[in-house]
Amino acid sequence: MFRIPIILVWDLVILGLDHMHKRFIVYRDLKPANILLDENGHVRISDLGLACDFSKKKPHASVGTHGYMAPEVLSKGTPYDSSADWFSFGCMLYKLLKGHSPFRQHKTKDKHEIDRMTLTMNVELPESFSKELRDLLEGLLMRDIDKRLGCKGGG
Repeated sequence: MFRIPIILVWDLVILGLDHMHKRFIVYRDLKPANILLDENGHVRISDLGLACDFSKKKPHASVGTHGYMAPEVLSKGTPYDSSADWFSFGCMLYKLLKGHSPFRQHKTKDKHEIDRMTLTMNVELPESFSKELRDLLEGLLMRDIDKRLGCKGGG
């Protein structure tokens, strides 16, 4: 069996997102179940069914998986772009480290409650996380798109 360091997997996911974003494609359903790794160490982002082009018009539909959707995606009617994927990446990284989405801390499965927490709750990061890791997660999980890591002032 091929073994690949997890940091390399996430680096490759970032490269995949960057590849899509440079082509004005927002993925909109980034979650662990959609990241595939084959026996040769190739990483694939799968299930592009919700991906869409934002080159001419930004999407505004509220689609994706609860617990990974960005606040702007949950705010029905609000246009968004690649910013949504960076927030989802932060949620996915958090889940890898903690075993649950940052907005499922109370083990709720109620979609409305998860959405409410995503829109209002500040994510509490464990003291056991390094300062660099806390900075990374805080940057990715910013509600303000202009301050969110990866968004370059607007996605």
